[in-house]
Amino acid sequence: MIDKKLLQELQPYRRKIYIITAMNIMRAVAVIIRCYLLADIIDKMLFSRINLRTAGPFLVLLFFSFTVEILFSTGIRLLTHNISAAIRSSLRRRIIDRLIGSSPLAAVYKTDILQLATKGIDSFDAYYSRFLPQLLTTVCIPVFIIITAFYSDLISGIVFLLTLPLIPFFMILIGKRAQAENKQQWEALTRLSNKFMEMLSGISVIKIYNQITEQLKQLTQTGNEFSQAVLKVLRIAFLSAFFLELIATLSIAVIAVNIGLRLLAGHAVFLPAFFMLLLAPEFYKPLRQTGSMFHDAMGALTNAAPVYTAISTITEKAIIPKLSIVTAPQIILENISMSYSESRGKALDNISMDFPAGKITALVGASGAGKSTVLSLLLGFIKPTAGRILAGDQDINNYSVASWQNNIAYMPQNPHIFAASLRENICLGRTITEEQLQLVVKQAQLAELVQKLPEGIDTVIGNGGIALSIGQVRRVALARVFLADAPILLLDEPLEGLDVKTEAVVQKTMQKLVQNKTVIVIAHRLYSLQNAAKIYVLNNGCVVEQGSIKELLESKGFYYKMQQITGGALQ
Repeated sequence: MIDKKLLQELQPYRRKIYIITAMNIMRAVAVIIRCYLLADIIDKMLFSRINLRTAGPFLVLLFFSFTVEILFSTGIRLLTHNISAAIRSSLRRRIIDRLIGSSPLAAVYKTDILQLATKGIDSFDAYYSRFLPQLLTTVCIPVFIIITAFYSDLISGIVFLLTLPLIPFFMILIGKRAQAENKQQWEALTRLSNKFMEMLSGISVIKIYNQITEQLKQLTQTGNEFSQAVLKVLRIAFLSAFFLELIATLSIAVIAVNIGLRLLAGHAVFLPAFFMLLLAPEFYKPLRQTGSMFHDAMGALTNAAPVYTAISTITEKAIIPKLSIVTAPQIILENISMSYSESRGKALDNISMDFPAGKITALVGASGAGKSTVLSLLLGFIKPTAGRILAGDQDINNYSVASWQNNIAYMPQNPHIFAASLRENICLGRTITEEQLQLVVKQAQLAELVQKLPEGIDTVIGNGGIALSIGQVRRVALARVFLADAPILLLDEPLEGLDVKTEAVVQKTMQKLVQNKTVIVIAHRLYSLQNAAKIYVLNNGCVVEQGSIKELLESKGFYYKMQQITGGALQ
């Protein structure tokens, strides 16, 4: 029940942990004082013949002990919730870092990450704010009660000591089974989320091929599997709660019967005997509560492994130096090989490329030729299995990925539009002047669109806003590239989706933009290659040809044949 990684998250909050421990000790003392005062008042009222007026000071003390206990309990709860919220926030930030630092080609379901970042990390709240504080309470209160019992009534203290291990022993017995069932529940929930996301993503295909009924059957089956997994967990929770209550009740009954028989036989004094009787429920109460919170903690322990597995993939050591590029560098791929897995073979096989500064270099090839892999290597999403990538004379793998990516402006084939204003979609969090914004709007040929929008550049676009055409989306992406003003530009078919007039203007603008940049373009169509100084033709992870478009057409080699077959469409 104690996970080392989860406990390590508490290191920054050691001072608060010490305060919580001290408050637990004070609460344990308050519980004992309260029980003693109540026993003493009843003893005096029965045998000393005091009335309520005489018992007033004792009742005030009793009320004070109640108040102190409640205050300490509230303080513990507030502190633990504060710690839990801070830890969960930190874990979510690290999960987001994992997404930012990972490759889009990585085999990670978005729904898996979504589940980890929401329900997965939310399950840690029960562990940090309830289970661990309750575990601390379970250590403090029973220990202090046993010490008090040995001092006041030895026989009751022995009974407390003998029955103490029963509940923890029972929790250990059911722990492994409960953890297995919690794991199955989490896996079932992940499968259900993945299935639902797949259906939403492919809803048009499902409708076209008339597969709605079949897909609904599969979704229902997956939902039923999740329901069954939940019921199994609940069954264990209810049964364990029943047995925990039974053990605690029987233990209290043993103490009560023992005290009653000794009182009848005259072998015990009323005050300490009644004091022990009042302490008995308080002794087993934290043990019972720990047992009831046991299953919440099991959920956190089940989710800890996938959460930390996800986080561990992105942590970069602070000692890795940062790469700073002032001017556009020459980029060289030197004997690069790349393999995603042994079963899939090599995605790139010992290729070498040279991307000169101030010029446009294009990559062409059929689908699966290796263009996207080269792009992912240049973006720092993945690292080569062999060879090196040089920016100037610096090997980029010797520097932090983030510092390398700061020198790159990237335009993907399918740019993402956020549900925000056009201004926010262009700036992406950058603070710029209105003059800078108007300049990039003009460069990307967005001025006409801005004029047509009801609220101009502050009009909300994307989901819940005004929908943009494919060409307009690509122009927004171009505006981001212009605004970034990075020394290295990676463009995945920047002219696709533009009309002839806009394409000509953007081509002219890009010619100015690339004068002091290192530009690498993945081209899917012939007209995108007109301004390329050099073209690399890829096939099955190898460079089969290279040269200018004129040289490639005149040689009538692989590129020429591919262009003839596709009619100018190179994808």
